[in-house]
Amino acid sequence: MLKLRAIGFALVLISAVLGIQQNTLAQTAGIAGVAEPLGTVDMLSLPQAPVRTKIKVIRKPLPRFENETKPVATIDETVPDTIGTEAGPAPQVAAGLVKNFEGIAASGLEPPDPHMAVGPSDVLLATNAGLRVYNKNGTAITGLVDPSSFFGVPTAFEIQSDPKVLYDAQSGRFFGVWIAFDQQANTGALFVAVSTTSSAAGSFVRYQINEPGNLPDYPGLGICGDKLILTANDFRFSGFRFVFNGAVAFAIRKSQLTAGTTASFNRFANVQLSGGAGQAFTIQPAHSLSVTNTCHMVALRQSTSIQLYRITGLPPSATLTTGTAPALATAVSTPPDAIQSGSSTLVNTNDSRLLDATYRSVNGGSIWTASTTGCQFAGVSGTFSCINVVELSGVNGSAPTRRQQIVFGGANSFSYFPALRTDSGNNMTVVFSRSSGSNFPSLRYTTHLNSAALNTLESSALLVAGSAPYTATRWGDYQGAALDPSDNRSIWIYGEYKRTGSNLWYTRWGQTRVP
Repeated sequence: MLKLRAIGFALVLISAVLGIQQNTLAQTAGIAGVAEPLGTVDMLSLPQAPVRTKIKVIRKPLPRFENETKPVATIDETVPDTIGTEAGPAPQVAAGLVKNFEGIAASGLEPPDPHMAVGPSDVLLATNAGLRVYNKNGTAITGLVDPSSFFGVPTAFEIQSDPKVLYDAQSGRFFGVWIAFDQQANTGALFVAVSTTSSAAGSFVRYQINEPGNLPDYPGLGICGDKLILTANDFRFSGFRFVFNGAVAFAIRKSQLTAGTTASFNRFANVQLSGGAGQAFTIQPAHSLSVTNTCHMVALRQSTSIQLYRITGLPPSATLTTGTAPALATAVSTPPDAIQSGSSTLVNTNDSRLLDATYRSVNGGSIWTASTTGCQFAGVSGTFSCINVVELSGVNGSAPTRRQQIVFGGANSFSYFPALRTDSGNNMTVVFSRSSGSNFPSLRYTTHLNSAALNTLESSALLVAGSAPYTATRWGDYQGAALDPSDNRSIWIYGEYKRTGSNLWYTRWGQTRVP
């Protein structure tokens, strides 16, 4: 088996030697505000998404710093493509693929930004091209709904993108967020939709939270017992370009959102890293799968640790606490864009920011999070992209630690854009894209079994194999995974792939379950 190593380090799959960046916990009281309901819409009566014939490239997620460079992707021709011989243990009883369906496909804009939410009876798929509700047997209940109409975005907001959706089992509601920016008024906004029942095919109440002078880019969405958490990277428009203006977080009273009334919130602007390390970037709310009124969040801290945050209290009196930053065993790095079969065009992998996070109360409070990172393989020349999966434990207390970290991929292949969830047995499933010189962009998934050794993933399995090269410019920018509240064991996964056909991109979704 090939051994995997990260750039500048000897081994990735190592025991969890614990390192912690300690600091005094810092508390911040957010600025109080309210979000007024903008009315209710019926998913079944909304207009269909427009058919686009001219390609529209949705702007790339804005980087923390301008002119960030990426390593050059290369392949070692002396080593075979080991897409099925990964740096993982021999297969045990990984999550099996129970169901597998074709999702939303579109032309005329890129990337798709696929995300998903799963309720008791139906599944909500969201992309930049539109939203659609399915039953769990893959039959569409709605058409492809126009995102602008669904979220109630005024026509003055020219820039729109980045859907995120969740189902909250405690309240029995679907939640969604969508960002937009009005260049003429120099005002951005986060648009929120909340279902009135446990079905995504019914009605939704809509809210608009303005960010004057800022574009709130790359939103995060998470829910705990009494709060909805939204995050974004604020960028101000200055001199014909966007300049980073700090990460922002909103804590919104959930009971008021589900009642469809005026909702109190606290806004935490320009969130900082611990120890004077500067501004946070791309904060991911850890969607809670256990009952708790403490909302946890994570962010990458200088490539070497994971910064922890907590939001406690009920809006409009919520407080953000900046906690410690458990050190990573292996630092992350910017991944190269991915080589693919059939084309010299590289598939965009973006950067090493955290892409997803989820929380359970096990192990003193456990958070799983994931990103893409640059990686190398022992005995193989070249730089590749891998998925980086991290579990933190003890996050409910004052001394959280890194429980495990796995940098995972296949030699001469490129893995990117992971999304993850855990089931009721604390088995974690992660979905990701992969391509190589002999493989088209495909979707794969793997599992960390709770009974398995730390720092291991099972060998990955296909959700769907690609059958054509992707020759456009943008991929991702993220993918989706969701726990099924009907059994609390099934993890549904959703993402982008490329096949032969008339559409620019395709998506696939499926149900996995650990036996």
